[in-house]
Amino acid sequence: MDIIDVLKTNAGLHPDKLAYGYVGKEGELSEQLRYNELHQRVLAASHQLSAKFPVNARVIILLPAEAAFVCSFLASLHAGIIAVPTPISYSEPGINRILSIIQDCSAAGIITNKKTYKMLFQRKNAASSALQDYDIQWSFTDDLMSAPPAPGAIKRHKELVETAYLQYTSGSTSQPKGVMIGHVNLIANLHAINNCFGRTVDDVSVTWLPHYHDMGLVDGLLSPLFTGGTGFVISPLLFITKPALLLQTISTYQAGFCGGPGFGLDHCLARIPEDQIQALDLSSMRVLYVGAEPIRIATLERFAAATASAGFRKNSLVPAYGLAEATLAVSLHLNGTDMTYQRTGGANAKEAVACGPPVEFTEVVIVNPADKVPVPGGEEGEIWVKNKAIAAGYWEKPDVTKATFQAYTNDGQGPYLRTGDLGFMDNGLLFITGRTKELIIIRGVNYYPQDIEEVVSESHPDVQPNAAAAFSVETAQGEALMIVSEIKRVTQTPDDEKLIKTKMAQSVGLAFGLIPHDIILIPPGKLPKTSSGKIQRLKARELFAKKTTID
Repeated sequence: MDIIDVLKTNAGLHPDKLAYGYVGKEGELSEQLRYNELHQRVLAASHQLSAKFPVNARVIILLPAEAAFVCSFLASLHAGIIAVPTPISYSEPGINRILSIIQDCSAAGIITNKKTYKMLFQRKNAASSALQDYDIQWSFTDDLMSAPPAPGAIKRHKELVETAYLQYTSGSTSQPKGVMIGHVNLIANLHAINNCFGRTVDDVSVTWLPHYHDMGLVDGLLSPLFTGGTGFVISPLLFITKPALLLQTISTYQAGFCGGPGFGLDHCLARIPEDQIQALDLSSMRVLYVGAEPIRIATLERFAAATASAGFRKNSLVPAYGLAEATLAVSLHLNGTDMTYQRTGGANAKEAVACGPPVEFTEVVIVNPADKVPVPGGEEGEIWVKNKAIAAGYWEKPDVTKATFQAYTNDGQGPYLRTGDLGFMDNGLLFITGRTKELIIIRGVNYYPQDIEEVVSESHPDVQPNAAAAFSVETAQGEALMIVSEIKRVTQTPDDEKLIKTKMAQSVGLAFGLIPHDIILIPPGKLPKTSSGKIQRLKARELFAKKTTID
């Protein structure tokens, strides 16, 4: 059984039930899709796509957070086409990324709407001209969504192990990597997530996450469909501009499930007045998962305290760990139980939160990345993972696939997925401490960038929350610390900027005994982040390491 079979079953069992509701600017439902309507739209669109593209053709899906996206995605799978969800961007770097993905997977077509198509080419530059001139077939949802019914549309046969879609990981535009997610991977992870959460046909979920990202696609959109429940969708841009809509939607529809990166919680608290939170009813929430970065305990505690008056229960917070290469989830805290905090060892001891035990049928081993020897419980190393949700590899990249997806320990155990993340296991629980590539090593001492960034964020009230990057740079004296941080949109004089930098340096010095080699202050929105809100430290280093003045 694959996700298309699940849709067909749900359409038969409860045809008139709301599958998806799309939340507008004032909290109204701008679009609604009931299960039978969704199924019929998928069949009609699949019939059209099958006439245009052969089985296994790669097709870019370039759509905003609207009903047409989930219809087009599922229609592609039904037609045996490999869907490639891709973020829309109208900037030159963003369009270059779209072009890189098209070229990397040799895409045969693009599914978008006429409004997006027009906006892509409004700004004339080298990237937009290259995309406009590219030899590729455009399909418009304006036509696909109004296609005549095709109840007899044939589901083109594919083995469950074959690639259903490509999930492109965030990173360099010049070398995008498409993770090959098969139907069996997707169903295995959906089973694991929802068996852990206890989500059922009667449950309501809310998502604001980017639908082209693993977390937004797999749990935000597909988990409600998989369980036969109802999902409410808020566009990421609408959440950023009006975060109160998220909590209001949870309250209005008594949703039980939601989640995202930690900065989403901080964003809610920074932008929603306390009296507005108190007027809500968040008592229905059973799972609010938090992932995408090593999770800040302070964020969890602040959110739980601020929303308790609205009925939110602290044990509904679910620290989570996962990555696109594992479809989505690797480990999840068990909701309804208290979170576990544990102090790490070493020179820079800190408290870490457990991201729960590994999800069902998952093996996690902690390995010394240098000699590939598994380390004892409680000791830190690289996280290696094995289960049925692990993807086949990266599209057309056999060498990188072998290095990442076919890792063996020194005694021949494997194959495992090498996550590139650092952590440790203790009493069956997984703790995340950082990333191998982003680890800062100064004078032989390891420092985790997220720890330094947390201190920076709290060093001055004008520092933008969750918008600082710490990384190492080469100097004549060896490795040194550099910090790039966004500051709020307030008028800053040179003296103001000097004070902010001084406060940052003092806070970092007191916490870690480090003197930053350089601190750069930038406007809001200028720090590079992934589609899920992860800070791209390596990209920040590439952009800012040679700069000495504020942009």
